[in-house]
Amino acid sequence: MLKLISYDFRRSRDRILAAFVIMAVFQIGVWFSSGTTVKETVSIHFIIYFILGIVFLFFAVFSYSRNLISYPRRLIPVKTIYTVLSPLLLYWLLLLSLLLTAMIHLGLYVLLYSADFLPGNFWPVAARSVLQCTWSAGLVLLMIMFACTVARSLPMKGKVWITLAVLFAIENGVAYLEKMLFNNYFIGIDDAFRFEVVKASELPSGLELVYIGSNPWALVFEAGVAVILVYAMTLLIKKRTDI
Repeated sequence: MLKLISYDFRRSRDRILAAFVIMAVFQIGVWFSSGTTVKETVSIHFIIYFILGIVFLFFAVFSYSRNLISYPRRLIPVKTIYTVLSPLLLYWLLLLSLLLTAMIHLGLYVLLYSADFLPGNFWPVAARSVLQCTWSAGLVLLMIMFACTVARSLPMKGKVWITLAVLFAIENGVAYLEKMLFNNYFIGIDDAFRFEVVKASELPSGLELVYIGSNPWALVFEAGVAVILVYAMTLLIKKRTDI
């Protein structure tokens, strides 16, 4: 599977590097052109990182789509489960590299200015939010991959519309069940930002983050959904090969 991940990365390497370069240009532009304070530019930097995370999601989807087309012809002789898991792992590796870049960026801010702009309790709340967002992004990727697999398995035209319809159905179905069972949307999205910003006069920033909490059973439910999606995709890909 590592060979397949490396293969997928090499195919998208130029686009990935170009995305990082464009992001760096925008981040530097915001840093030097903004006449506002550090607190007011943090949200802009965050939005840029968020957009790049979505771009990486599309890279992973395109990589899976290419592998899905190549699999029946055995152009990539790997196990079926590797074809399913490699785009997910590649996406998480790209998000990890994005996180490391963001931490270096934040470290430069702290060195050049100070850490006074950070709210109290920032690091534990931020770590929890990042982990939950990463999990949620992976689950969304699996849903998109499943929709693509279903569309490719049907001998019909309009595969893009079939993909969108299946994605709409499964995402809303999972969201409805999770809301009904646990009063949650997607745990990564819903709980990632489940904290309060309160005033704290004793802190330099004047603010403190207070994490509210989450339902662990919702995470177990989503993990079960992820396993079912991976298993279903494996069966569909094998069926296409047998046909």
